[in-house]
Amino acid sequence: MRTLDGPLATDDLIAMVKDLGEILRNRGHVIQANVAELAADRLETLDARAHA
Repeated sequence: MRTLDGPLATDDLIAMVKDLGEILRNRGHVIQANVAELAADRLETLDARAHA
């Protein structure tokens, strides 16, 4: 959590959210995992638009 208090590159945040989705899915939290994966996809889309 301390990592989130400092500067964090968007790519790192996307990777963390994807990892969270995988952890949640492995624990049987399918809906929460889907939300995390959707958030990661949205972050990727927004980041791509920001750099276009």
